[in-house]
Formats: sequence, C-alpha cells, structure tokens
Amino acid sequence: MEIFITSFALLATLLLAGMIFIPVFFGAPWHPTSLKEVRRILDFCESKPGQKIYDLGSGDGRVLIMAAKYYGLEGVGFEIDPIKAWISKKLVWWFGLSKNVKIYRKNFYNFDFRDGDILFIYLSHQALDRLLPAMKERLAPDVKIVCYRFCMRSLAPSKIDPKGTLFLYQLNKGNHINGYS
Repeated sequence: MEIFITSFALLATLLLAGMIFIPVFFGAPWHPTSLKEVRRILDFCESKPGQKIYDLGSGDGRVLIMAAKYYGLEGVGFEIDPIKAWISKKLVWWFGLSKNVKIYRKNFYNFDFRDGDILFIYLSHQALDRLLPAMKERLAPDVKIVCYRFCMRSLAPSKIDPKGTLFLYQLNKGNHINGYS
C-alpha cells in the first residue's frame, strides 16, 4: 500500500510540475483565470447565446466550458501544451459539452477565425504584437476581441472595464481595428 501511495504522490507531483514548467518551452506560462473572472469576462463582452467564441491558449478550458454551459455559446479552444489540452478535452467531456466545445492541440497563429463572434485572448504583449497582423486578415468585421490583463499596445480599445484588466476591441470595416489600420 505504501508503494501505491508513494507512486501516486510522485505521479501527481510530476503532472503538476509538468503543467507549470512544460509551457515555458512552448512560449507561454499558465496563469489560470478564476471562475469569478471568467464570468466577468463573458459579461463584459456582452455575449449572446448561439455566438461562437475562440479562446487562444485555452489552458484547462474553463472559459469555454463556462461560455457553453452558462451563456449558450459555441466554443473553440487552442492549447499547444499537450497536458492542458488533454485535461481540457476530458473536462469538456465530463461536463457533457462535447457538441458545443472543441479543443485543438495546435498553434493558433496559423488558424482562420473568420467564423468567430468573440475572440478571447489572455496573452502577453509580445504575443499580442505578433498575433495582431494575422488577426487583421483573419477576422470578420463584427468580431469582438477581448484581451485580459494585457492590451494591444498599438490600438485604442473600444471599451475598458473599471478594473482596467479587460480590453474590448472591435473591427470596423475590412481589416481595420477601431479605425486604425
């Protein structure tokens, strides 16, 4: 019995360490967003049932799960870390949301988001700067871009929450964001 407990403790420690250290090699650390903050994010972007939300760097899928379960949204997540992608897929299945939420273990820089209504991004300034040119080409004119904690440095947001941690950007016509090209 002691061997089982020791083995389980070692496996759990390795799994947790992997969730913290492996993402560094993929380019982004993981900072889980609290469920209270997720609800605030989804309220902030004024989401409506039936809309499609993309989460870039979806972690354990909590934003997409809450969006589907409580807001009636269809969700698509991209997570490059294999451990978090696996966990998020299992959580989506556990909550019975497999028809409403899809998780891809992919790099989101090469994906087309044209059918999205909301694009949720919790990435660093450097990642946002790298992503911005591709976003301008791959988003529909009426998409809402919601950034958490990090703003897009070269653009003025349409709306900022009172805490100063949520930034909403909207495309105008073509590939202009908030009138800037």
